[in-house]
Amino acid sequence: MNKTKIKICGIKNVKIIEKIIKLKIDFLGLNFIEESRRYIEKNSALEIVKIIKKNSNINLVGLFQDHTISYVNNSSQEYNLDYVQLCGNEDLKYIQELNTKVIKVIHIKSQDSVKEVKKKINDYLLICEYIILDTYSKKASGGTGKSFDWNEYSSLFSKKVFVAGGLNPDNVSEVVKTYAPWGIDVSSGVETNGEKDIYKIENFINRSN
Repeated sequence: MNKTKIKICGIKNVKIIEKIIKLKIDFLGLNFIEESRRYIEKNSALEIVKIIKKNSNINLVGLFQDHTISYVNNSSQEYNLDYVQLCGNEDLKYIQELNTKVIKVIHIKSQDSVKEVKKKINDYLLICEYIILDTYSKKASGGTGKSFDWNEYSSLFSKKVFVAGGLNPDNVSEVVKTYAPWGIDVSSGVETNGEKDIYKIENFINRSN
């Protein structure tokens, strides 16, 4: 497995999965948020799940945002997810009702202090497996390609914390070298014209370790 955990998010093209499973990826995200342009249709999701489960040890993650608890639990079972990623305003009480291990996204606003973000991380890690630190955006819950101030919040890049937002094949090597994050999460940074680009994914992985 990778020294730095790698998560590729927003896969929806079944055609590249055969190549994806040969790469050193730790987590693969399927987006079930209807408003997202990376939303995956049921049949495609089921096909991808079948290939992944049969041919690799990649952890499958389902992305949700303020869905009902029953929907998340039912989807988790239907798609045989290893984790659910919560991208909205889900609180601790909500998370306790879920039947699958949870990855919680914390969106960082420019005015958020390190102390405030650290408290959120510690609170969520009481019942969540992992945290993703991403850039806050009014327009989307992730995949914006915009980064927060890595230097300011680098003390929070500890075990069980993924860094997301603005990562791509051109900067990931420097980010890993400078900040040594436990995990990195990428979506738009490995896309061309809005679609996942297998060559960018390969470059991203190769430059991550």
